[in-house]
Amino acid sequence: GPLRLCGRYTVMGGLGGLGLRAAGLLSSHGVVEVQLASRSGRVARDGHAQLQLVGATARVVACDGADARDTHSVFGRAVDGVLHAAGVGDKGLMTEVTSARVHWMLTPKALGAWYIHCLPATTPLQASILFSSVGSGLGNVGQANYAMGNGCLDSHALSRRLCALQACCLQWPLVGGAGMGAAAFGSMGERPVAGFASISLEEYAACL
Repeated sequence: GPLRLCGRYTVMGGLGGLGLRAAGLLSSHGVVEVQLASRSGRVARDGHAQLQLVGATARVVACDGADARDTHSVFGRAVDGVLHAAGVGDKGLMTEVTSARVHWMLTPKALGAWYIHCLPATTPLQASILFSSVGSGLGNVGQANYAMGNGCLDSHALSRRLCALQACCLQWPLVGGAGMGAAAFGSMGERPVAGFASISLEEYAACL
């Protein structure tokens, strides 16, 4: 039968395009509350329509996932599942990558996932889903920094599973119409580029 969830879920990076679409799915499958956490706590103008799809189950909070106190505050109430969709984009050849840029890339993804992992849990999670990228395995030119951040998530999920903890890491390609995919296709004027694989927002939702 159809998937039915219950309880409360938190989506880190929840006010981005991918986070909002995931929250809409959670709401439609029966969760009581979807807590949407983002650094700003503000919904972008093009995200209000997706937020309305989440409906009354949505709870928007400001949280810097790379800050331990912020994360502890957001998870002060028990949750039944977590989707870690927070992250930033960066590009540049290795000769241009500085320690500050490495820190900028790793903190929302790797450090954010670690702080969530360290939170005390009274009940097992129904789901702990980390949003990684195909870039962690492909190592696209100019994206070593980005590959490193996502590779940390892949390893983190494996580590949790080896300890019999719930974890799933999804290596997404670019998603057209949301997040970094929207910016990437916007810069290309929606022109197809050979070797530039992507999926649509609805294909993303079906996969999730």
